[in-house]
Amino acid sequence: MSDEPPSGPGPGSDDFDPKQHVWDGREWWTADHKFWWDGTRWQPQDAPRPETSPMAPVSKKRRPPGYWRDFWLGFLGVIVGNILLAIILNSVSSANLGEPVTGIVLAAPWVLNLAALIIAAIVRVPILLGMLLAYGIAFGLAILAGIFLLVLCYSGGGGVP
Repeated sequence: MSDEPPSGPGPGSDDFDPKQHVWDGREWWTADHKFWWDGTRWQPQDAPRPETSPMAPVSKKRRPPGYWRDFWLGFLGVIVGNILLAIILNSVSSANLGEPVTGIVLAAPWVLNLAALIIAAIVRVPILLGMLLAYGIAFGLAILAGIFLLVLCYSGGGGVP
């Protein structure tokens, strides 16, 4: 073989014949191991090779310290916060406070949850992601409960026991 790089097609081409080339787990080489494929053209053996091959899987991005702590803090914070909010609203709504105060009390969960989402989006994104996961799970459970009650009430059975 000559010392000239092959002018033929490279890997990925329709005319590429893998039987005439060698894969070493990182790059394609010519059968005589004089040239390797860099993704665009054949390079001589002594040409510097990149640290990672285009075929190699991309390494995962490192998460900053505290990422998972913040994520689970947002997830559990939404659950615990809304349970406490429900308990407080239940005790406040049983008292006779008047029409304007009752309207404010009933709007409080919406305002507080939306404010918590906005603040978490500004301060720490992992907290926001944990909160969104908790809201998504709660929404899914509410949909499942609705489907269950729909089937229970309208399936021709005796209705809700």
